[in-house]
Amino acid sequence: MQKSHLETLHRYEPFRSEARTIAHSLLPRHLKEALLLDGINARELTAFRTWQDHEDRKVMWDWHFATRYTTVNPKAFDLSVWQGNRLLSLSLGRPTYHGTSMRLDFIERAPGYSIFSGDMFTISQVAFETYGRMIGASYLRVMEPMNDKLIQYYTSKDVGFSFVKASKGVPHYLVKPL
Repeated sequence: MQKSHLETLHRYEPFRSEARTIAHSLLPRHLKEALLLDGINARELTAFRTWQDHEDRKVMWDWHFATRYTTVNPKAFDLSVWQGNRLLSLSLGRPTYHGTSMRLDFIERAPGYSIFSGDMFTISQVAFETYGRMIGASYLRVMEPMNDKLIQYYTSKDVGFSFVKASKGVPHYLVKPL
């Protein structure tokens, strides 16, 4: 790894940490008291193994790629959401190459029931928007939403994303100004 790449990786770590702290402070009281926001490291990857082969998973990402992803993309943002000792969600993204948008590339909540399951996207959205603003991005992109039902929900007036069709090698995504 080049020295400049390693320096960028370390230079952005305080932004990642501060974005998680700020995002946590912006959560409603009931979430703030019950949940912890962190990055993705060995603890999260160990906890992920408990849902890795669960039959109710909606996507089948092997989150062990997260370490490589954040190394290759030194400005990347990683987020885990915990309730006590239970991992509830993982998300991962990076700024676009020109830095105008913050991408949310991967998000997955733990399979099975949690009273906070419906809050996982919103929590990730708040954290990614916070990090995006900190690094100078103007938009949040949710890359390749999983299905039409999600696209319809997130493009509703209440949520405020716009849909952008795939073009010139860029996959479809949802976008919202920060």
